Amino acid sequence: IVIRGNKGEVYAHYNTCRHRGSLICLEEKGRAPKLVCPYHQWVYDKDGSLVNARLMPDDFDKSEHGLHPVKVEVTGGFIFISLSDNPPPFRKVADDYFPFLAPYKIEEAKVAFKKTYELRTNWKLVAENFRECYHCGPAHPEYCSAVIGANMKESATEVLEERKVEWEKSGLATNNVEFENDSFHFAIRYPLRPGVVSYSTDGTKVAIPMGDHKDYNAGVLGLVVLPNFWMDAVSDYMWTMRVTPVSPSKTMIELAWLVDKNAVEGEHYTLDHLTEFWKITGEQDWELCENNFAGIESSHYQPGPYAPIEIDVVKFVDWYLDRLRDGILEASPAS
Repeated sequence: IVIRGNKGEVYAHYNTCRHRGSLICLEEKGRAPKLVCPYHQWVYDKDGSLVNARLMPDDFDKSEHGLHPVKVEVTGGFIFISLSDNPPPFRKVADDYFPFLAPYKIEEAKVAFKKTYELRTNWKLVAENFRECYHCGPAHPEYCSAVIGANMKESATEVLEERKVEWEKSGLATNNVEFENDSFHFAIRYPLRPGVVSYSTDGTKVAIPMGDHKDYNAGVLGLVVLPNFWMDAVSDYMWTMRVTPVSPSKTMIELAWLVDKNAVEGEHYTLDHLTEFWKITGEQDWELCENNFAGIESSHYQPGPYAPIEIDVVKFVDWYLDRLRDGILEASPAS
């Protein structure tokens, strides 16, 4: 349960009653002054504290039976949670991302559209797919028409250097946050193809500029928080992707499109124009990931060698294996 307190603070709790374990919130979203278990009507405050447990004995200590908390962090308008009892420090992520996210004013932005996909694939194949562009040339003609160098047939270096000068003059962050094995995030800004001003199938603007942006020259901002959050933003809108494993063979993909708080549908943007680019590109990826999963189910599947340009896939796999080792060591009894 992720809920905002009366003063705007954000709390997160496990959605299980401390009485006999019933789910408390049964809907995906809503509003409530208190959290009330539908089974026996135990009542919790927004901060998770138990405020009423009907017909319990006088010596029952409500303070010992609040909802189990979930670690929550808020940065740049995004809410992140960790289900770990010992989550990694988040301060570096917040500090690294602040200069990139601040101009978008995400905390004031409007969620214009959301869409969920259910894929027959493993979540790690989705993560790997979004860590390389080796497949972009053959699979993503729309994406390659928007992003110079994505097809691996041309260099983006000259355009990037020119754009960096413009971005820095505009006060935009340009120092990429590199992915390290002991971290779980990175950030990059890269240029659109000359003549293209937004992520759209025709290269034209999609909405009014977001937040503090005054023009359409911000290029593309890409952020990743492993294991399951991706975000791409251009000057006029932001696209986010949350990947949720359901089972080894099922993955939920939740997409959201954000626009400026003052953007009015039908006047400053249309949903078709806003969502078309990533619907097309995303659905191309979903098919690739499902095909990939079906193929590796073969009894004769053996992993092949990575191409040099798939180095970020290697980094993801190494990161994931290290997290598994860390978990195994933490769970092992002391010798």
